[in-house]
Amino acid sequence: MRALPLSLLSLLTLALGCQPLSNGRGADGTPDDPNAEEPVEDPTPAENPFGDAESCAEFATGTVTMDVGGDARVLEVELPADPEGAPVVFAWHWLGGTASQTLDWMAVRDLADEGYIVVAPESSGLQLEWDFNNPGTDNVDLALFDAVLSCLWEDFGVDDDRVYSTGMSAGGLMTTFLTMHRADVLAATAPFSGGAFEASYREPEADIPVLVSWGGPSDTYGGYDFHGASLEFLDLLDDDGHFTVACEHTGGHLPPAEAVDMMSRFFADHVRGAGSPWASDGLPQDLPAWCE
Repeated sequence: MRALPLSLLSLLTLALGCQPLSNGRGADGTPDDPNAEEPVEDPTPAENPFGDAESCAEFATGTVTMDVGGDARVLEVELPADPEGAPVVFAWHWLGGTASQTLDWMAVRDLADEGYIVVAPESSGLQLEWDFNNPGTDNVDLALFDAVLSCLWEDFGVDDDRVYSTGMSAGGLMTTFLTMHRADVLAATAPFSGGAFEASYREPEADIPVLVSWGGPSDTYGGYDFHGASLEFLDLLDDDGHFTVACEHTGGHLPPAEAVDMMSRFFADHVRGAGSPWASDGLPQDLPAWCE
């Protein structure tokens, strides 16, 4: 059968009531269907809640080195199975310690199995390891904290309402310092053998729940009274209306065996800006009996 001439095909189309194929728009460019939705363009990327990220490293489980203010800072990182949108825990080592020791000896690395991104920095080599006596804008460890969070958000879109800090001894003092100077970013903190006396205390600028743990009257090291500092820090936080949990064990200047379980439960139940469910519900029964 011969093909029909183009003009005859057009007449047959009109006679049969068929409509020519359409691109979905009329001659004037408007949609054929007045209820049809216009294509949605990609939304503007969300603004980084931790500020602009600069000189970011590629974060992966293991040792990561990143430039912070011209200094090469080393981190030990443990990523969960799915780091997208994950919460973050910073773990700060003690005087003379290492990041790996904090992750392993205090078992903080195990928090990655619960979905947390765990970051344990190595100190920059200051005499007391961390810059917790410097509230100025040139504090190298505040700069590190801010830079790591900014880069983690760029990489994984981490949960900015679930950022936490812990550490032992010098690391507990660094966590105490962050409690006072980064309460607007942190959801909760758990310093072990940290604390602060009134002379160095600064009221946190946002509501922040804090679990303070220490080893009783024998918790001293290098002439520093961690027992007195922990008690005074608790009193100062209480006076300023922050929810606190006091966990005084009897092991002296050592973290308790229950440390990771305590912080895991505490962090899981606290979200930035939401207060503490423990204030009304009471402490969970699986916390040690010496917590109150």
